[in-house]
Amino acid sequence: MLSEPEAPRPAGLTEALYAYAVLLQNEAAERAARELRGVDGLPVRILRGAGTVAVAVVSDVPADAFTEEAVAQRLDDITDLERLARDHHQVIAALASHTAVLPLRLATVYLDDDSLLRRLHADDGHFRTTLNQLQGHDEWGVKIYAHPSITHPTTATSPGDRPRSGRDYLRARRTSRDGHDVARQAAADLGARVDRTLAETNLATDIRHHRPQSAALSANPGENIVNAAYLVPRKHTRSFQDRVETLAAGTAGVRLEITGPWAPYSFASPPQEQAERAEPAIPQTTL
Repeated sequence: MLSEPEAPRPAGLTEALYAYAVLLQNEAAERAARELRGVDGLPVRILRGAGTVAVAVVSDVPADAFTEEAVAQRLDDITDLERLARDHHQVIAALASHTAVLPLRLATVYLDDDSLLRRLHADDGHFRTTLNQLQGHDEWGVKIYAHPSITHPTTATSPGDRPRSGRDYLRARRTSRDGHDVARQAAADLGARVDRTLAETNLATDIRHHRPQSAALSANPGENIVNAAYLVPRKHTRSFQDRVETLAAGTAGVRLEITGPWAPYSFASPPQEQAERAEPAIPQTTL
C-alpha cells in the first residue's frame, strides 16, 4: 500500500517504489543489489540521498499492482502472499550477508523516489544508530515448547487405553492436567534462565519476546510457551547455540527449537511496538 496516504495520488501515475530495506552504504552490498531480482521478478536498485549515511533498496513497480486494494487482495491469497514474502525476504537475506540491514515491512510502497528520500533524510540519525548496532549481528530464534509426555509418558494414551471407571477417568484427567502445568512452568522457567544467562555472558546484545506461536503453525508436538528472538554477535554464534542447548538439556518436559541466522527483522522496530502485536510472517517496521 502507498505509505503516504495523505498525499493525493497523481493522475496518470504508472510506477511506484517498492522498498525492501535500509542499509549502510556499502560497495559490496550495492554491487550485489544490482544483480538481484525482487518482487514479481523486477530488478532491484539502490536509492541514495545526498548527505545521508543510509541508502534504501527498492524496485520500480507498476502503481496499479500496489494500490491498497491490490495489496489487500494479494495478502488474502495464500499463494500470492507466499510468493511476495519469498521475493521480499530473498532480497534482504542476500544483502544481509554484506552489511547491516534494517528490513522494512512487507509491501512498503512509496509514490516515488522523492517521497522515500524525504524519509531517509528525516530519519538519518535513527538509521545510523540502529544500523551501527546491528552491524556484525544476526537474529536467532528460540522457541521453547511444553511437552509433558517427555516428563509424564503416561499422559499420552493410545485410543485403546480407555478408563475402566469414572474414577479412573477423573484420575487420568487430573494426571494429564498436572503434567501439562508442570511442563508449562518448566518451559517458562527455562526461557527466563536463557534470557538471564545470555545477558550475563554477553552472548546476545538484545532480545524480543513474541507471542507464542499457534499450534496450527507447528508440525511438531508441544505447546509453544516461549517465542524469543536474540540479537547475537556473529563471533559468538557457536557459543550461543551451545549455551542454549546445554540449558535445555537439563530441563525435563520441554522441547527446544533454535532457528537462524536471520536478518534482524525483530529488531527493526522499538521493543514496545513489538510487544503489542503477534509475530508476523515477515516481521515489520515502517519508515
